[in-house]
This record gives sequence, C-alpha cells and structure tokens, in this order.
Amino acid sequence: MSDPTAPQQPEYQQPPARPAYEQAAPQYAPAYAAPYMPQPQPERKRHGWIWALVVLAIVAMILGSCVWSIVYFGGTSDTKLTTGETVAVIPIDSVIAGGGAAGYITPEYFLEQIEKAEDDDNVKAIVLRVDSPGGTVAASEEIATYVKECPKPVVVSIGDVGASGAYMISSQAKRIFALPGSAVGSIGVITEIPNVSGLLDKVGVDFTVVTAGKNKDTGSPYRPLTKEEKALIQGSVNQVYEQFIDIVAEGRGLERSKVEVLATGWAWNGDEALKLGLVDEIGTYRDALDAAAKLGGIEGDYDTVTYGASEIEDLLNTLTGISEQLGPIGALGSAATQRQSPALAK
Repeated sequence: MSDPTAPQQPEYQQPPARPAYEQAAPQYAPAYAAPYMPQPQPERKRHGWIWALVVLAIVAMILGSCVWSIVYFGGTSDTKLTTGETVAVIPIDSVIAGGGAAGYITPEYFLEQIEKAEDDDNVKAIVLRVDSPGGTVAASEEIATYVKECPKPVVVSIGDVGASGAYMISSQAKRIFALPGSAVGSIGVITEIPNVSGLLDKVGVDFTVVTAGKNKDTGSPYRPLTKEEKALIQGSVNQVYEQFIDIVAEGRGLERSKVEVLATGWAWNGDEALKLGLVDEIGTYRDALDAAAKLGGIEGDYDTVTYGASEIEDLLNTLTGISEQLGPIGALGSAATQRQSPALAK
C-alpha cells in the first residue's frame, strides 16, 4: 500500500522515435553536423593587373622621353641640365692617363666636362673634386692647361689624395681646399723600368731583338739598361721635373726657388700643405662649393650639377620630382643635382 504523502515518481515515457534520416546517419556524427552548404567567397579583385599595366606604361613613357631627349640633343656639351645659378662639379677621382685608357681620367674626358660648364650660362663656377694619386706627364699637363684657360672660376676640393699629376692640375685653380688628413703635393717625376732578364735566364728563355736605331729598344724588360741609356732616361726625367716646377710656381704664384725646395716627391698632410703654400685653406667639399659660388658672383642659394654622370641620370634628376615619383627606379641614380645654401665662405 503506497503512502500518499511520499514524493511521486514520474511515469516512464518512451522517447519518441528518431526520424528515419537520423537513424541512417553514422552514430559518431556530431550533433551539430549539417548538410554541406556552399560558403560565400570573397569577391576577387579582377582589375589589379590593369593598374599594373598602367604603372608600367607611365614608367615606359618617362624613360622613353629621357632616351629621346638624349638622342635629340646628342649628349653634346650644349645640353642644358641646369635651371638656376649653378656650381658645376667635375670629379677627378682616378689615375690620370692619355686617351683610350678605359677607367682613367683622360684629357678628352675632362675637356668634354669642362666645356659643358663653360657653355652653360647657368654655371657660374666650377669645383674639381680631386681624389687621385696622379698619372702620366702629358695627360696631366694637358688637363692643367684646360683648367688654367677656363674663363670661369675653378676651385679645387682635395679629398684623400691630391698628389703628383693631380696636384699639377689643382695648382692651376683659383683656390685649393684640403682636409687636415689629405695627402697633398708629391711634386716629382718617376720612371720605372722592369728587368726580368735574370728570371728568363733561370727558366731558359731568350729573346732575339732586331732594331734599327741603337736606342730603339731602350727600356726593354729583357735586358739591363746601359749607362748611356740610363743617362738618356735621366735627362728626360729631369726635363719633365723642371716643367712640373714651372707649372706649379706659375699656378700658385710662388717663387720658383721655393717650389724647388718643396719638389722632393713627398706628399704633405693638409695642415703642412697650408703652411707651405700648396693649398689656400683647410675646408670641406661644402666649403669649396660655397667659395666657388662666391667667386662666381652667386648670392643666396645655388644648385650643383655633377658632370661625368650618365645623361639619363642627369635628366632624371633635373625633372621636377621625378626621383620621388619613380620610387626605386629613381633611386638607381645618384643625386646629381642638389640644392645648396651658402655657408660663410672665407
């Protein structure tokens, strides 16, 4: 007999039957499984390649116009790459040698650059950025003559080295700037003649030389020099040495006797060179630019243009904002044209 006050147990109810499609489903299927429904895909950018083609077309047009300008103007000395009062910079930054010597500063190369500066009415002065140990005699003398005859003021800025033939060229400028650690001078002449005859004897190599003229093979590396040949070569070296002294004395406005004392072939540092009268001032490249601008009658800001860079590089840097617009392409060239503000030129 049941107690009516006891809690009543709910009657057991049979769970409803599972639908047929659930009965057929695998038992391990998760409760949230649902039939596959295609998911919406993000819209693809179908026109990106069009913009890429537009950018490439613009770049091609700009480069094409530069090439056309070079072809039209012919890259001659009357190509105008400046727009305002300008100081032109000509680097002399390798060995000096005669025409046809690739990778060297040749008279032909230098004449082309200095004529650009002379023919450009916007260029008021020239700076030679010198960093060279010198070179051959005739090539140095020819370039020195071009500097001496230039109708516009020329200022020299010596970097690491301005020695031998490079100093001969520098001596013809209106002013020479150097740094305290620059190597300056080395007024002298040297001729080196190798002699490999001893080595050839050891390996059993012999040369038969046939000449017309007793001195035709003077300086041959296959035999020692005779006393007569040494005297001839020494005489030539002495003549060139005297020419070197004359060029420096005239260019620097120094007494020849003083230059003779300095013409030992030694290169002094910038501070000593200043005391000896071989340079005019201790100063930086920027100081030389400002001094050149002052000598050229420029007041206020001025531009600089570096000759010797490719014509394409000059044109790209001259076009307003072209380097910034081209981005990486503009970064391929150096900044050949810059804006300068004058410091106190002494």
